[in-house]
Amino acid sequence: MDAGFLDPRYPEWRRKAGLPPAEHPGVDYNLVGTTGDADYGYPVVSVAMGRVAHARAHRVWGNVVLIEHPTLAQLLGLPYLATQYAHLAFVAVEEGDVVLAGEAIGSVGRGDPRAPFLAHLHFEVRRKPLPPDYWPGMNRKAIEEGYLDPVAFLATHAEPEHRYWFPAGTLYLPAGQWTTKKPVVVNLDALGLARVRLNESPL
Repeated sequence: MDAGFLDPRYPEWRRKAGLPPAEHPGVDYNLVGTTGDADYGYPVVSVAMGRVAHARAHRVWGNVVLIEHPTLAQLLGLPYLATQYAHLAFVAVEEGDVVLAGEAIGSVGRGDPRAPFLAHLHFEVRRKPLPPDYWPGMNRKAIEEGYLDPVAFLATHAEPEHRYWFPAGTLYLPAGQWTTKKPVVVNLDALGLARVRLNESPL
């Protein structure tokens, strides 16, 4: 990680780079063991199931993918939750696509080709709706109200299993379909075998 969430070194780094000082609303990741542009083109994946709300190029940011996670927000008791992936070299999704955790959405890039950075992923976790290219500058309060620390968020909530929680669901059984309005958990760890846990009995 090159720069952390609200990293105290970040405003001074921007000054030295000739940029206006700003607080950092996300984290900047590099592939472990790489330097410079060595991780350029490395796959970037969604951290959770969600819907692609935005997938476009922006000045400075380069290619940006914003994914909203309403199901996870409901599970965590949050009014809104989204993750943003910026400076991408390529984008592998379109607006409206539904993606699963671990699904490739693009690749590590260098931001706007007119003023490129060294290759890295700028990653944000947002807890309120904001424009995709929103930049809070030195407004620390806006960051504290609108963002979550990505490192702490992943450390608390990331799971290695391919397990997906839904607030309701429909099962298609040999005897016909059955719908429940109670939570459903689908585990896809075993390829070719979907394991489903229901929190009520169909009988």
